[in-house]
Amino acid sequence: MNKLKSIAFAVLYLFITVAAQFLLAIVLGVQMMLFGFLNGTLDRDLSIQIQEQFESNQFNLILVALVNLILIAGFGTWYVLIRKERDVSPVPYRKILSAKSLVFTALLAVCSQFACNIIMVVFQMIFPAVFAHYTELMEGLDIHVLPAWAMLFIVAVWSPLAEELVFRAMVFRTLRKGFSFVPAAIISGVAFGVYHMNWVQGVYAAALGILLAYTYEKTNSLLGCYLFHLAFNLSSYAIEALQSAGSALPDVVMGLLILVIHGVSIVGGGFLIWRYSKLYAKKEIVEHEEIREI
Repeated sequence: MNKLKSIAFAVLYLFITVAAQFLLAIVLGVQMMLFGFLNGTLDRDLSIQIQEQFESNQFNLILVALVNLILIAGFGTWYVLIRKERDVSPVPYRKILSAKSLVFTALLAVCSQFACNIIMVVFQMIFPAVFAHYTELMEGLDIHVLPAWAMLFIVAVWSPLAEELVFRAMVFRTLRKGFSFVPAAIISGVAFGVYHMNWVQGVYAAALGILLAYTYEKTNSLLGCYLFHLAFNLSSYAIEALQSAGSALPDVVMGLLILVIHGVSIVGGGFLIWRYSKLYAKKEIVEHEEIREI
C-alpha cells in the first residue's frame, strides 16, 4: 500500500470514529426532546434544559460508553477479520501475558503517568488559563461522578479498548503499510492527541500514542498496547489516591518525595523501554496479497 492510500484509509477510520460520536449525540438529544414532549415538560426553556443535559458529566460519560460500544463492535469485528485473513506473522501471546512482561508493562505505565504529570506542570506554567479549563474538565472524570465500578470500567477498561482498536489496530497499522515506524507512530500519536479535544490532554496523549504505537510494533498485537493503556489509566486513580494519603505529610517532605519519584520515573521509564525492546524481538508483519485495500 502506498503512502497516499494508507493516509486515505487512516483518515477514513478517524472520520468514522468522529461521525459515530456526533451522530449518537444527535440521537440522544432527539430522544431527550421526545421524552420532554411526552412528559409535558416541553416549554420555552427546553433549549436551556437540553444544553445543561449535554454539558453534564453523566451524559458525556454515557455518550462515551455508547460510542465505544459501537467502535468496539465495528472495528473489533473488522480487525479480527483482517488478522485472520491477511496477517500471518505470529503473535507472542504467552510472552505478552507472562509475569515478566506484565510487570514491565505496569511499571512502564506508572512511569509514563509521572512523565505526563511533568508535561502538565510545564503546560500549567506556560499556559495557566488553558490548564485551568482542563482542570475544570477533568472534574467530570472524578471517580464519584458515577458509581466507582462504572467509572473505572468506562475510563480504565472500556475506553482504552475502543481507543486502541481505532488508533493502533486501525490507524497506526494502516499507516505502517505505507510508512516506516517513526512517521506512522508520530502521525497516529498526533491524531490520538487531537481526538482528546483539549490542549493539555492532547499534548501528553500524543506522546502516549507514540509509545503505544511502539508497543504495538513490538508485540504485533492489540493485546500488548491495550494492557499498557489499561494500566496507564488505572495508575492515574492510584496515584491520585496516594497523593491524597500523603497530604498529611509536611509540604517540604511531600515536595521532595514527589521530586524524587518523578526523577526515578524518568530514568526508570527509559530503562524499561530499553528492556521492553529486548523482551520482544522485532517481527516484520507479513501479509497476504490484498484483494481489498481497507
